[in-house]
Amino acid sequence: MATFKAVVFQTGRHIKLDGTSNIKIRIYHNRESQYISTAYYIRPENMDESGRILSGVTNGEMIEYEINAYIQKIRREYLKLGQDRTQFMSCMDLKEEIEKSLAPDAEFIDFVEFAQNIVIQTKKKKTAEWYSSSIDTLCWYTKRKKIDIKLITSFLLNKMIKDLYQSGPAGIPLEPGTISHYLRGLRALYNKAKLYYNNEDFDIIRIPGDPFKKAEIPEYRRKRKNIDINTLLRIRDFQSDKRRTNMARDVFMMMFYMMGVNINDLYSISCERRGRLEYTRSKTNTDKNHEQVPLSVKIEPELRTLLDKYTEGYFLSYFHTNYCSLNNFMRAINSGLKDICLNLEIDFKVTTNWARHTWASLARNKAGVPKADIDFCLGHVNNDYKMADIYIDIDYSICDKANRAVLDLLQKKEEKKDNAQKAKKGKEQGIEYFQDPKNYVNRE
Repeated sequence: MATFKAVVFQTGRHIKLDGTSNIKIRIYHNRESQYISTAYYIRPENMDESGRILSGVTNGEMIEYEINAYIQKIRREYLKLGQDRTQFMSCMDLKEEIEKSLAPDAEFIDFVEFAQNIVIQTKKKKTAEWYSSSIDTLCWYTKRKKIDIKLITSFLLNKMIKDLYQSGPAGIPLEPGTISHYLRGLRALYNKAKLYYNNEDFDIIRIPGDPFKKAEIPEYRRKRKNIDINTLLRIRDFQSDKRRTNMARDVFMMMFYMMGVNINDLYSISCERRGRLEYTRSKTNTDKNHEQVPLSVKIEPELRTLLDKYTEGYFLSYFHTNYCSLNNFMRAINSGLKDICLNLEIDFKVTTNWARHTWASLARNKAGVPKADIDFCLGHVNNDYKMADIYIDIDYSICDKANRAVLDLLQKKEEKKDNAQKAKKGKEQGIEYFQDPKNYVNRE
């Protein structure tokens, strides 16, 4: 049986500047002790070893009454858990379950408040934004700022999905991918709530069921975001009278020359070492991912020209001088790419991550690079080769060969285009052009 007693610490950090110390409830269970704080403070010398407040203390009787009532609440929650459960709990487990039961409105679990706390605790900005936009969509749809988690049912979710096809928060119908994005965010938050409030080891289930199992969440299908060589060359060679548009063109090509580096990784690289750019993908920097692979990109001549163009004093100084944050930088690049697409009459929206898709597609389909090598170049963690990766040293020459093969595709395409133009021009001038660009024969 657990025991509960009011105690007050008498030394060290527990003593406030006014000489008082917090009255705590000590839980003694399975030869361990844990403490629950109360709202009351007292001078340590005014409480005896049995937990009684000495006579003469201002409001002493009232404080003692409130403390005893609080102990009875704790004991009640302990008894409700039952001996069959508590006998196998650690003292820490018991304390946590009692605190959850004592929380205000313990039966009412505010999903919105819980989700907002998760957003605050989430380190990765993109993930936090995903959670935030998902819970905001749910609040917008239900027209509530507080949502009892028990009200989230499969009926509500399916009705929400159906209605979002008609109109979203901005007043326009949402695409299946966007709806999937929001619903998957809500599902992740819901599962985190179950993990926090439920204790399946002791059959304590505060959130029963799983409404997302019966929710018809649209299947997320990643859109193809690759462009052909001709379009890529048109973007590379585009000239604008707008400085930002030209910068967007150069950044897009830099990302392509770096084997599809993400823009946030490009923005965070601070220097080059021995003719190489080294970084670790920020997307894989999570608490659960311990298999981060450092990437190293050889600076090819095409990339060198662009790096030097935007470096003065320190590496890529132009970007950091003109854009104080990644979001501002990304918006500027995507805005510039939009301008390029309008001028070149490209009928689809090209954004920064198209460089990554394009490099991978050309590497596989045109340069014949094996898929496993493409995964390595892109910095993907391949679960099939985790054990092999422990034994195999990293050889970046594989990346160098693959990247050079892709960049050579552009050169060959450009040479072929130049040869065709020369042949056309020569034909107009009465000169036939044969396979070697230097071989012209005058037929006149």
